[in-house]
Amino acid sequence: MMKKENKMSNEDEKLIILDDEKKILLDHDYDGIRELNHPLPKWWLVTFYITIIFAAYYYVHHTFLGAKSLDQEYQEHVAQIEAAQAEWQKKHGGFNWDKYNAYIATPEAKKLGAKRYKRKCKACHAKDGGGGVGPNLTDDYWIHGSGDAEMVYNIINQGVVDKGMQAWKGVLSEEEILAVTAHVVNLRGTTPSEPKEPQGELVE
Repeated sequence: MMKKENKMSNEDEKLIILDDEKKILLDHDYDGIRELNHPLPKWWLVTFYITIIFAAYYYVHHTFLGAKSLDQEYQEHVAQIEAAQAEWQKKHGGFNWDKYNAYIATPEAKKLGAKRYKRKCKACHAKDGGGGVGPNLTDDYWIHGSGDAEMVYNIINQGVVDKGMQAWKGVLSEEEILAVTAHVVNLRGTTPSEPKEPQGELVE
């Protein structure tokens, strides 16, 4: 004996609507399914409207009123930092070409530069500057900058910590650093006995 299948749609069900749902009940009906229109929280709507107002202001401000772009603001900040660094170096002692050129012209500068290089720099860069643990100082390839006197001075002065080179400021005097700088600059273009392979960028 087969059982009669009980078929019943949503329309056959008695629709129960609570009192607090009557105001948010929508008119349409999908096979007996009714939809409630729950409003968004007021705080969410206020936040949404604020974002629309801000977006309109931002667009007008940056498109028509000449507001600075993020790139322009970045460049200004970089310029301010560089100016502050230059001022700091001016007050606390940085590289000075006039001072450098005047000192290396003295008789003791060349002798002092060779002596301090041999004592402090030979272990990493070799006696003739050909390089070892440190880079070759005689070729036209430089890891940091252009290889001019100012760059060499700053590297000696501040060191390169991530490469294992200590800062010599405070260890060597200002005259010693200037003398070693001149010695390193003069090594460029010489022929070492066992030159290390080029490192860094070619500087012509």
